[in-house]
Amino acid sequence: MGTEGADRRRFPRSHSSVSARAEDVGPDVFNHVDNISANGVLCHTLRAVPLMTRMRVNLDLPKPFNRQIDADGVVVRCEPHDEEEGHYQVAILFTRLSDEDHEAIRKFVDHDLAHAPRGKSALL
Repeated sequence: MGTEGADRRRFPRSHSSVSARAEDVGPDVFNHVDNISANGVLCHTLRAVPLMTRMRVNLDLPKPFNRQIDADGVVVRCEPHDEEEGHYQVAILFTRLSDEDHEAIRKFVDHDLAHAPRGKSALL
């Protein structure tokens, strides 16, 4: 049985608002976070970021978690945004994330999906 068309992502992801900052790629690169999982984050950026760029990412999980996440990641995808000229969608795979931060993100996503309108969940 093939997996054609099947979603092969390992971790559920949240589409809730999370603030993010990236070090090592310049100031004000991130516009907003599109989604987050315990595996990585998809951000909208104001400029293209080359594939395999390593960066430090700081994320702020909102209430009720109120936790700052500090992770290292690598850009695994960068594509122009279909609807916003001059904006890009950048997928960052976490390469270093503490066990505590991994668990906090997983709990945040689980909480968000439990309270999200039906049909809003996805996997990363």
